[in-house]
Amino acid sequence: MIGSRVRFDFNKSIPMSEVEATLRLALLAVQSLHGEDRLRLEAHVSMNHSRRMCFVDTTTEVGRTLALIFAGYIRREFGDAAYGMQTLSLTRSPAGSAP
Repeated sequence: MIGSRVRFDFNKSIPMSEVEATLRLALLAVQSLHGEDRLRLEAHVSMNHSRRMCFVDTTTEVGRTLALIFAGYIRREFGDAAYGMQTLSLTRSPAGSAP
């Protein structure tokens, strides 16, 4: 295993613009803890508005912190039933082997 990421899925009742605003708030909190440079280097996030998903790379300490803070914020803001989350393992084939 190379690393992992967390996938957050949101119900249709939750505006993705509000999810994005909550993510920005979580990023600010992580920046306060780890600094701007580490945030830029180690926090990898992607948002898919049409599929109502957000992915946070949790390979680094900064990414794990972001996932924890974001999960706490969305649970408090939207409630437990408004979203789901799943940890996904990222793997890579050994060098020289076919994908």
